[in-house]
Amino acid sequence: MTHLSDGLAGDLRAALAGEAASALRYTYFAQTAEIEGHGEIARLFTELADSVVCAAHGHLDVLRDAGDPDGQDGVGDTRLNLASSLVDALHDAGELYPRLTTAAHEEGHADAASWLSTLTALKKRHTGRLKAALDDLTRSPGEQPALVAPHGGADD
Repeated sequence: MTHLSDGLAGDLRAALAGEAASALRYTYFAQTAEIEGHGEIARLFTELADSVVCAAHGHLDVLRDAGDPDGQDGVGDTRLNLASSLVDALHDAGELYPRLTTAAHEEGHADAASWLSTLTALKKRHTGRLKAALDDLTRSPGEQPALVAPHGGADD
């Protein structure tokens, strides 16, 4: 596959973001419908979420196969996927969530600030796990593996 134009690659990235947001919203809506006792609607939202996840995976495949040859999209082999995930998690833990926490405090939204502070801590744990996995993957044969603390559950 040939290299995508900047315009097409940008539009594909935007479509990927839209599909990812839709998948998360549909999953959330399915949970809400299930809690409210609307099983059929919950199944509908779950099926829609599965469908848009497939579309998002397709977008990632195209970006991997025809995107920026320098790996700008951070989609490729496992090493690149770990490295790009680590960069994103470092940004979230070090910049995004602390900034959002401060803004929530300044606006007087203590509950939101508490939630965002929790996410900062979660992202910091993610960075540690991703770095350890990347270190282990790129370790030379014969080197001792990094000690990776066991994760604390589904929220880790």
